[in-house]
Amino acid sequence: MRMLYRTFSSLKTSVWILAFMCLIFLTGTIFPQGGNIEDYIRAGGRYVSVVRALDLLNIFMSPLFLFTTFILLVNLAVCLYDRFRMFLKARRTPIGFERLKNHRSVLVFDKTDFEKRLENAGFSFRARSRDAVHPGVAIYEKGIQYWWLSWFYHVGIILAVLGFFITALFSFESDVLLYPGKPVTISLYSRDTRWNKLLEKAGIGVSGGHAEEEYVLTLEEFRTEYYQTLRIDYPKRKLERLAIGIGARKIEPSHRGFSYMPRMWLTGLRVKRPDGKVLYAKLWVNKPFRTGPLTLYQMGFEQNISLAANGRRIYVRTMYPFSVGGADGRFLLGRLKTGTLYRKDGSKETIHPFVPLYYIPEDSPSARIELGRISLGGGLNAMGIDFEFMDYEEGSYLSYRKDPGVPVVGIACLFVFLGLFVRCFGAWYRIQYAVENKTVYALISTRGILADKDRIVRKLEKRKQ
Repeated sequence: MRMLYRTFSSLKTSVWILAFMCLIFLTGTIFPQGGNIEDYIRAGGRYVSVVRALDLLNIFMSPLFLFTTFILLVNLAVCLYDRFRMFLKARRTPIGFERLKNHRSVLVFDKTDFEKRLENAGFSFRARSRDAVHPGVAIYEKGIQYWWLSWFYHVGIILAVLGFFITALFSFESDVLLYPGKPVTISLYSRDTRWNKLLEKAGIGVSGGHAEEEYVLTLEEFRTEYYQTLRIDYPKRKLERLAIGIGARKIEPSHRGFSYMPRMWLTGLRVKRPDGKVLYAKLWVNKPFRTGPLTLYQMGFEQNISLAANGRRIYVRTMYPFSVGGADGRFLLGRLKTGTLYRKDGSKETIHPFVPLYYIPEDSPSARIELGRISLGGGLNAMGIDFEFMDYEEGSYLSYRKDPGVPVVGIACLFVFLGLFVRCFGAWYRIQYAVENKTVYALISTRGILADKDRIVRKLEKRKQ
């Protein structure tokens, strides 16, 4: 048992565990994670028996990874306990007098008011040794003890690993598409979490949902904004592109106008919480909305166009090909441009909604031939067809996530970084001293970038007047 304890309390064991985990992480980058074994086989994947046995397509929830992480947790917990015992013992054991007196870094002070000088410098008494032959050695300290900071961020690492496990077992993510005036109910409970799947495999029933985790979302506003940028017509020939790449040919702006560069997609919606309280939320890309355990992210948008083709009304989603009766090939509507345009001269204007129309030839499905633009209320005759832009509808595409592991990981990060910051930039001092006759022999130890030993020495050299 003692040998097992020594093994798990060893730093060498931690290094070996982390090295093995690095190999697991490397394996996770080689094999497609989240894939299906049948799809892997159909794609010509190799070492199928090993992949199946070790669950390499889901390696971060495989028994191999879970077992290794558990061993790491045990190693960290034992190290934490071992360091705790060592720290308690170390802080109560002053250095011997002979060793102190003969130390190469020992400093000599006048005995008069030395303890008073220590107190004025901010030092506090910690321990004193008793020796029948030699003078006793006292310990005074100032600042946060660095070993407790080390213990502190070890706790942070353990909490981080626990948080990752909580995330892996209980978190889930889904998405929702909102259109104006059409409320949608979402739930933060999911039967598809790994924990619920484990319960189902074990034959334990899983409930269908919880009303106290349901939210009702109603889209109030979806707004787009664009920058005015140069439009570039890149040549199609490879040699011409190469000439631009090596600088032999200049890039010329297009004569067909400018491009619209997205500046912001903003969603305004009403959120009805499970307690009945209604909130008005605004979110955009990189600016999520949070209330309680719910976090909403702006992912994108969808646009539906009401179009008339030769008088026949059809409904088309932008960026999806569609056909028109009597016409060869297919057509495609580009992204609808609407909202606000920020011009290069600093002004801004409201965009009158328009959408570009493309033709896709039958013999070249990847080709996109631009036929022109259709403005709201206007029309375009192309390929012998009269197109008319009747109306449009925009929907906001949001994702939402529930992750109970985030608070635990957040606290862990706070533990780790605060501990590292204070240990690096803080100032900790320990003075061990003994008095022989009227002479003080002192040994000063420091930790931290901001620790200034010379400043402490100058303070201790000042005698009380």
